[in-house]
Amino acid sequence: MLPRADIATAVQPVNPVEPATAVVSVADAKQEAFSRLAQIAVGQQLAGRILSTFDDGTFLVRIANTAARMVLPPNARTGDSLILTLVSKDPRPTFAVKEDSIGQDSESSSVALSTAGRAMQKDLKSLQFVTRDESGAGQIAEHEEVPLDVLTKGGQSGQAGTPTSTPTTLSNAARLINSLLQASQRGDMADYVSPSTALLARAGAPTDQMASALQNAITYSGVFYESHVSAWAAGQRPAEELMKEPQAQVAAQRGGEINLLSTDDPAQNQLGQIINLQLNALEQQRVLWHGEVWPGQKMEWEISQEDGNDKPKTPGEAQEPPSWHSVVRFNFVHLGSVTASIRLIGQQIHVQVKADSEAATATLRGNTPMFADAMAAAGTSLDSLIVKQADGEI
Repeated sequence: MLPRADIATAVQPVNPVEPATAVVSVADAKQEAFSRLAQIAVGQQLAGRILSTFDDGTFLVRIANTAARMVLPPNARTGDSLILTLVSKDPRPTFAVKEDSIGQDSESSSVALSTAGRAMQKDLKSLQFVTRDESGAGQIAEHEEVPLDVLTKGGQSGQAGTPTSTPTTLSNAARLINSLLQASQRGDMADYVSPSTALLARAGAPTDQMASALQNAITYSGVFYESHVSAWAAGQRPAEELMKEPQAQVAAQRGGEINLLSTDDPAQNQLGQIINLQLNALEQQRVLWHGEVWPGQKMEWEISQEDGNDKPKTPGEAQEPPSWHSVVRFNFVHLGSVTASIRLIGQQIHVQVKADSEAATATLRGNTPMFADAMAAAGTSLDSLIVKQADGEI
């Protein structure tokens, strides 16, 4: 006989079941916006800002702490501010746009600038804008003021049937970077550090003197100036070393009055070149140096970091030490073209040397013991040394 379900021995629920809470109704968003706009007095002027545009040509405007869909003049653009006057409430709130009140919102350009940024802003009085050519590439009009009708009409005077360009206001730093990158692509700016004088006064200088000269060539090139300024601010670098770099020297000579976008300013080419080098170093993670080690002996030097820490690792696996790759290229009188590739992985040093001719390769091979002994005398041992005839790039 089955037991009754209501007796004390029946299974009891673990927790009492509670009824579901009723959902609180939310007011309709359109009705709420309508109510806020209806509270505005007829004739009252309010500041608005255009938030976005719709496919049908209407605009979403923020006004009175709410967003409303409006029909605006064709010169209106997203981000513009405008003055609206309520002219009627029935059957729905209707606003009139104050004449000539549509323009760029000042709050979008109000930013705090560094000392360098303020110097740039002083030089950038005129607006510049981006246009797109047939290939879709963006360009900045150089040394050209943007007429008011271009900003308001959005370049509608173009050919019929072709998409019109959209005017875009760039920050001062963006204008400067874009102009430098364009100059670099045109070949007006080199992508390597190029000193005006030789590092050493003569050939045959002691190795420690040569090593110090090569180190200073990169340290005081200006490519790492901002990081050095940060180290100086932290008390880790003396101010005397900062004054050896071109940015500090030019700024001291001209009292900070520098126009980086004017070809008439003597400092434009020098500082513009350094900024271009900094951008290349950030993008490609390498630094190039072309110059004379001593008078008449040219050298090309490339330094890059090959970081393997971005590879996925198993739990508990230690990070790999950074790998530095340095390539130097010479053209000697007796040996011809010689290229040396040096890789520093942690404390390991691997060297590969290539020569153009078989005779030069044999000469270099015969002197490898002397090279290894010189490295050992300097406190550094070679983990590998390969000398071969060139058959391509290292």
